[in-house]
Amino acid sequence: MRRDGATISLWQDTVGDVGLPAGGNSTSFDVVIAGGGITGITTALLLQKKGLRCAVAEAHTLCFGTTGGTTAHINTFFDTSYDQIQSDFGAEAAKLVARAT
Repeated sequence: MRRDGATISLWQDTVGDVGLPAGGNSTSFDVVIAGGGITGITTALLLQKKGLRCAVAEAHTLCFGTTGGTTAHINTFFDTSYDQIQSDFGAEAAKLVARAT
């Protein structure tokens, strides 16, 4: 499922159905995490490493919302200036980067 029509991230384009039933099963968990974005998935991973059984509840697909629309630059700055991108790859590439960030 696309977040918007402008761009689609690699993880949105390649994610498949994990095939787990939605509710109604008898599996028990130590923790249920609401939201399957970067924060929810990271929380589940860290808790699982501590031995807890986790379930992630997500309304759409994993990494759909804000995480799905990101360029995966997890920082507060962009690595390369738009001027440098335009110089190296052209104006259209710089516009694409601007729309994606």
